[in-house]
Amino acid sequence: MELSKYIEELDSLRARSFAEYKKDYVKRHASEKLIELIVEFATDANRHIVAALAESSPPTYFDTFSEMNKLKILSKDLSLRLASTTGLRNRLVHRYEEIDHKVVYHSIAPLLENYRRYLVVVYDYLKKN
Repeated sequence: MELSKYIEELDSLRARSFAEYKKDYVKRHASEKLIELIVEFATDANRHIVAALAESSPPTYFDTFSEMNKLKILSKDLSLRLASTTGLRNRLVHRYEEIDHKVVYHSIAPLLENYRRYLVVVYDYLKKN
């Protein structure tokens, strides 16, 4: 699955320190792009699942995670954590403001953990249904 591949690629790019992360602009830009891809892949999957079950399409990336919780596929805690990554994705894609590299760096570990959990939950759901 593409999402799993993106997660592993991002994990392989993790810098040991913030100084290393900030200094290596190639890995930094690759990490930012992988964050975008991870969030977009998951929200696309959410949209397909929600459309099949609720016959509607959530209007925002954030809403796709809320709907997955309403359908009892994702726990409230996990859906909120995942939904929060959509804001990071939006800042990276649209460059709403200067990118705070420290925020991105510190977001990588929890993002990886939460999307690994997402993969397991959604895979189990799809397998059962």
